[in-house]
Amino acid sequence: MAESPEWTESSLSEHYSDGSGIDLSWLEKPTRHQFRWRTLKGPWVTSRKRISSGKSLVKSFDSMPTDVYVSTSSWLDPVNLPRLKDSKRPSPILIDHMVVFDIDMRPFCRSRLELARKETLRLREWIAENTDLRIRHVSFSGSKGFHIVAIDPDRSPFEEPDPVKREQVVRENRKSLLGRVIEAGHDVDPVVTADTRRIIRLPGTLHGSTGWACSILGEGMLERPVREWISDISKHEMASSMPRIPPIKTPRFKPRKKTVVGTSSVMEDSHEFVSLEVSSHVPGTKDRSALVTWLPARWGDVSESIERAQREFDSIDLGPVAYMHDGERVLAIIPRAIPRDFLLSRIGRMGIRGLENDLRRFEHSWVRISGRMAGGDWESEMEPITVLGYDSSGRCMHPWSAPHLDLCKRLGLPIRHGTGDISGKPKASIRVAVRR
Repeated sequence: MAESPEWTESSLSEHYSDGSGIDLSWLEKPTRHQFRWRTLKGPWVTSRKRISSGKSLVKSFDSMPTDVYVSTSSWLDPVNLPRLKDSKRPSPILIDHMVVFDIDMRPFCRSRLELARKETLRLREWIAENTDLRIRHVSFSGSKGFHIVAIDPDRSPFEEPDPVKREQVVRENRKSLLGRVIEAGHDVDPVVTADTRRIIRLPGTLHGSTGWACSILGEGMLERPVREWISDISKHEMASSMPRIPPIKTPRFKPRKKTVVGTSSVMEDSHEFVSLEVSSHVPGTKDRSALVTWLPARWGDVSESIERAQREFDSIDLGPVAYMHDGERVLAIIPRAIPRDFLLSRIGRMGIRGLENDLRRFEHSWVRISGRMAGGDWESEMEPITVLGYDSSGRCMHPWSAPHLDLCKRLGLPIRHGTGDISGKPKASIRVAVRR
């Protein structure tokens, strides 16, 4: 991704000015929503008063924000909301909850944003055909994707008088909807939709990492290619340029500090996390698996792990290999439909014990392919690195795995597969998992 702008108080102040560019028109009652922002100095701030307009929001900034968010839920009292597990304070009264789908295609570039646009359009059509939701708008996030914001006309969950049960019912309904969306093959953030405490980027505000404005798309824009309208999107004069295609390689790897990207309240003392997992099994085949695995930590840092892995994979003519990392470890995906016995005989020698054990016990493996959501906040986000091993591709005797080729494309690492045989159903088996 391009380097982030070097923000200053003055450069941000110039943009926000009187707040006239901040769009609250899509909120029925802004005063019932919670507003949060990340300041230039780093800390997150929650508004201590009700916000009715862009002007009143800007007046609330003690320090200029790099990122501004608004709650997807509306509350009787949105100020000083207790945390979800805070039993010492009265439970907040949930008035409404918008249904939001977050579609991201990393890294930040025009070609990936175009893929995200197509996926967003496809999901919007699915929503119209399969649900009673009323889509309010679609917005460009200011970086790698889009938000579909919808209204649920079903008011029955909000008739529950107990505020705790009411929120639980809404959350369970959203989880059920999310499951249907994922089962239908749509690539969405697995947490945003079902989280009643979620906050999303506010239209008319800047994305701190890019300097592009989160923007509600006008009529017909989503149907048009990104290249036709991206130049019309508002952005700061210091905004990062949007490259046409993602970089093929990352020459150097520096493990990131463990960062948290997100905005909801953190559940203290919780070791649970939510993530998206994919099965190594090739749907539509009896006993074939792709090679999807986290490389052993003992193999070294990112560069060392990739070098060793590529030597091993080249030695047995498996390739190409898509590599990603989460700041600490490397995920390798070989989108081939490989007989399970063959795979077991090879990975055991390499020392990839986790995948080997799963294949022996369960005949497939569930592997994390997203960051971790802990207590409402994202950490260890995935970043694509490169695709290596095309030289061995011609020597590989196994057909391509159709679902895992699609997975690589969705993760930002499309693979050139030529005219070789392709096995399996189009979509991989993906699930939302809660782990400790």
